[in-house]
Amino acid sequence: MKNRIFIGEFIGSCFLVMIIVGSGIMAENLTNDNALRLTANTLATGAGLFVLITAFAEISGAHFNPFVSLAMYLTKKIKGKLLITYIPAQILGCLLGVMLANLFFEHNIIELSTKSRGGFHIFLAEIVATFGLIFIIFATLKDSKTTIAACVATYITAGYWFTSSTSFANPAVAIARTFTESFTGINYLNTPTYIIAELIGALIAVLLIKKLLLK
Repeated sequence: MKNRIFIGEFIGSCFLVMIIVGSGIMAENLTNDNALRLTANTLATGAGLFVLITAFAEISGAHFNPFVSLAMYLTKKIKGKLLITYIPAQILGCLLGVMLANLFFEHNIIELSTKSRGGFHIFLAEIVATFGLIFIIFATLKDSKTTIAACVATYITAGYWFTSSTSFANPAVAIARTFTESFTGINYLNTPTYIIAELIGALIAVLLIKKLLLK
């Protein structure tokens, strides 16, 4: 079972970051219009999430996110020892994904991003983005995998636009995006702030999930 989870989370996380970063670089290559870039990036990410969650839900649960796995543990949906399988697979998969996306578009395999994403407004946005993602996942857990996939994909699609942080909502993705000097990158000085915000959002979500959804 652990091997199945590791492989599923590794491949799914890898493809998720390839989609996010690759579509961002493609958009950057094709237009100087930031609105069009974000639109292209949004559509690719939303479509990719729907497909990946649908495909991997029965294999690994399709978490692709350390804080989703942490929330599953804190609500007793998975055992703590499985975090040792989920989280490394997610981080390693995301790192491979960014390296492959960089190579696809003739960038250096590893680049340090200089794209600044700092400020309290962005910190707050990332708290809200992560809270919303995790709450929506748990609110739809009793539905079909297609419903969950659609809800997560459309929420992140919306999140790209209604948050100033563009809704990373995923520490493994934040780490990976540190290593691309492209439209989707994040300066390494801002990455820890994103991760802290995501953890706060995840913990708030778990508190409310326990009160509203798990009684």
